[in-house]
This record gives sequence, structure tokens and C-alpha cells, in this order.
Amino acid sequence: MSGRDLSGPLRRAAVAALLADPGVAALVGTRVYDHVPATPAFPFLRCSTAITQPWEATGEVHGSLIRLQIDAFTKGYGHVSAEPLAAAVVAALDEADLALPEGFLLSLQWRQTRLLDDPAEQGVTHGVIEFESIAAL
Repeated sequence: MSGRDLSGPLRRAAVAALLADPGVAALVGTRVYDHVPATPAFPFLRCSTAITQPWEATGEVHGSLIRLQIDAFTKGYGHVSAEPLAAAVVAALDEADLALPEGFLLSLQWRQTRLLDDPAEQGVTHGVIEFESIAAL
């Protein structure tokens, strides 16, 4: 099986979509990071984790099966503070038709959301929002 790692183009397109989405922007403004600053303002999103494997369709179409993770960090009233942000991320990206800077997106589907108490910092909720996608050349 031959494939091509298109996780970088997908990550860049997902960040652009999150920054452009009014529902997400109302909650985090421009705080959508690949690398989080040392003392970030809350709430914020991090788009840094992707698990990629080769994908090939019948014929000559090659690409990647990509599991993309968006992390949402909120401070405040427990999971209640993280739920609206996680929902906004899902609304912005689930089945979105993102234009990739390289290749094209065949599918982008929300798989799950988990809300966790962040053990590293008291009062911080960590939302883990996972998507599965297929991108091809």
C-alpha cells in the first residue's frame, strides 16, 4: 500500500476553519494554537495531535487516514465550562468541506468528545475532541 502523509495540510485547514468560525471565535477569539504559550489566556484550543496511516482507494488515488485531535482547555465551572466550546468545535469541523493546501479532503467526521479534569492545573477542564478523516492526492 502506498500513501502520503497529509496530516499537516489537514491540521492547517482545521485551524483556519476554527479561526474563521463565528461560534468558535466567540469563545476563544484567536487562541487556537499548535504550540501553547507558557501562560495562555483561557479558554483556548490546541490542534497538535494527529495519527496518520496510509490510505489507498481502488485505482491510483493515494492519501492518508488521519485521526485528528483538537484539545479544548477551559477554566471555571467544571465540565459545564467546556461543553459549549467542545460543541462549537464539533459544529465547525464535523463533515466540513475544508480546502487543503495540498490534496483534497474526502471526509471529516467527528468520532468522540471526552471531558477530563486536567491534573496539571486545578480548575482546568480538558476537552478532547477527536475526528477521523480521509485526505487524498
